[in-house]
Amino acid sequence: MKKARIGIIGCGQIVKIRHAHELAECAWAETAGYSDFVPERAQAFASQYGGRAYDGYQDMLRDPEVDGVVICTANNAHAPMSVEALHAGKSVLCEKPMASGLAGAEAILEAERGSSGFFMAAHNQRFTMAHRKAKALLESGAMGRVLSFRCTLAHPGPERFSVNRTNSCWYLNKASSGLGCISDLGIHKCDILMHLLGEPLARVAAIAGTRDKRDETGSLAQVYDNAVCVLETPSGVMGTLNLSYTNYSGMENTTVYYCEKGVLRCHYYPDCALEVVMDGAETVRYFDVPQPGSGVMDAFARAIVEGGPSPVPAGEALRAMRTVFAIEEAARTQKMVSLDGM
Repeated sequence: MKKARIGIIGCGQIVKIRHAHELAECAWAETAGYSDFVPERAQAFASQYGGRAYDGYQDMLRDPEVDGVVICTANNAHAPMSVEALHAGKSVLCEKPMASGLAGAEAILEAERGSSGFFMAAHNQRFTMAHRKAKALLESGAMGRVLSFRCTLAHPGPERFSVNRTNSCWYLNKASSGLGCISDLGIHKCDILMHLLGEPLARVAAIAGTRDKRDETGSLAQVYDNAVCVLETPSGVMGTLNLSYTNYSGMENTTVYYCEKGVLRCHYYPDCALEVVMDGAETVRYFDVPQPGSGVMDAFARAIVEGGPSPVPAGEALRAMRTVFAIEEAARTQKMVSLDGM
């Protein structure tokens, strides 16, 4: 079987805990190599997982043997590197968010139109068992219409997960990160909400602020560490979204869909991926089915081998980006924001 040769750009924590071993274990791919602005990091990953340590990411893009690249840098480099890679004819798997601003996201779409490669956003929530099963139940009509929802994504803060494990991490810097928890965490929830509901988000209201996170100088971080949002779709489905970098008990990643015929609880209980409570019927609980990794790398490599399409298209990633920026505008202006013009 033909395999896609894939290289990884940026050798931080997300590569350490996910992308490197998922690429090495992917049946559809082989590792071309690694690139990082700290050459020793690239060399360390190449030594452990195979492939070569490239002399910068542009060296990787010039390699005709590379079919696709995975971009795992700071947020402000996502768009320019994605555009360069697409212009070089490579397919791109880019960590979220796809860009630090809407102009960068739109530039990716434009570059993809003229490229032999495709763009895929690393929206890994789409590939979890709970969300795949929930989507199937909603699309089947078994739950009836979704009436409202409630979701939370909260963890102790990016400094706990960054490669240097300190408050100097780029996540807490506005220039390199963007909108803090709104873009880092909110992009996940906005994407999966629209993916499962089958429609965009039309109106948003929000309150956001920096409650506790501090940078390496001891000053309050430049980015939001908490946000509380109210969202509505064109059909009237409404719900709340809580985002936080200050959940010091660990990770909470939950969504509840309140439907005409019952309730879906995704990742609501530690031991249960999905709980389905039907009105007047027995509760059904789906436990996590073991799967090799997040599923993102497998989907990316397989799409390259089979000639596409992108498993998470740039246009859908841009839709989530527009929602995130509407949330930031709503928080900044303290007004309800419509996405009609975004």
